[in-house]
Amino acid sequence: MLRAAVVVALLALLPGTASPQAWKAEWEKTLAAARKEGKVVVAGPPGEAYRETMTAFVKAYPDIQLDFVGTQGRDFAPRIMQERRAGQFLWDINIGGASTMFNVLMPANVLEPFQPALILPDLLDNKTWRGGFAEGWIDLEKKYIYGFTGYVDYAVYINRDIVPEPELTKPEELWDAKWKGKIVWHDPRREGIGTNNGTIVLLNFGEEGLKRLLSDQTVTEDYRQIAEWVVRGRYPIGIGINTPHLQVFQKEGVGKNVKPFREPRLASLIPGWGSIALMNRAAHPNAAKIYINWLLSKEGQNTWARLTSQNSRRLDVEVGDADSLPQTGARYVSTQKQEHQDARKKVNQIANAILK
Repeated sequence: MLRAAVVVALLALLPGTASPQAWKAEWEKTLAAARKEGKVVVAGPPGEAYRETMTAFVKAYPDIQLDFVGTQGRDFAPRIMQERRAGQFLWDINIGGASTMFNVLMPANVLEPFQPALILPDLLDNKTWRGGFAEGWIDLEKKYIYGFTGYVDYAVYINRDIVPEPELTKPEELWDAKWKGKIVWHDPRREGIGTNNGTIVLLNFGEEGLKRLLSDQTVTEDYRQIAEWVVRGRYPIGIGINTPHLQVFQKEGVGKNVKPFREPRLASLIPGWGSIALMNRAAHPNAAKIYINWLLSKEGQNTWARLTSQNSRRLDVEVGDADSLPQTGARYVSTQKQEHQDARKKVNQIANAILK
């Protein structure tokens, strides 16, 4: 008992460290206020896996209703901006890709500083997160957008039932004329996973390499469609496949041999749709804090990893996908961070010039 009391006393003296009594008191006060607000409104990624993940919150906090809308950032941003011009402040949290957040929402002063919303003490502990807590910041200011997932994103997936290993073993072979018309991209003219993968190509193979790989290929904005086309073999090579959509087919027993092209020059370490931001002038600010703390907690991140098959940056949760874990000692570029925004815009410009 004495040792525990000494530890608590020492913790209380550390700068920025709240005593157990302090954070618990703040938590109980926030939770009581959240229950009075009665609900939290969240915009998050599209797809059933993400919806199931987000709505698991209600099982933990049945007194707080969740209004969840699955949408891409490119669709959410104009919606919230139009609402705000009309004096409507309806949303609490945005979860998804970070680009729209720092390209549109940050400049429009729509976001609230994120770290003050974190109450549970382990969330700020560097030992909780791969690379430490600060490694999760996506925006240059390290203030508004936090990436809680981290997985190796392979730009290219190949249906090996149609394209056996010996036919395509090196990245440079993707530019072979025989693959013209046999590659489908998630549309890189606008922000999304197609832009992310295009950035990988741009950074590692140059502007001409990107132009040639885009020429005479098919694009789609539909995440489910690109996965289905590769699974069914309509296009044996896909650039910009979102793994949860692919795994829906694989769980049904089809597309089992659709594999990522495991080449470091065609990979990046990203949060994907695992970035989160808090809206300012939130409709339900206390419920938003409870939701954020739940999602980043061990329980919330276990739920995310299990249902989306994407790896959390938390080190104490189950593995979502062993194949996309970062290798110890390996260094990856995180193409979704704001520091690479100029390259992402270049991808959009090149794609718009080529894809008519």
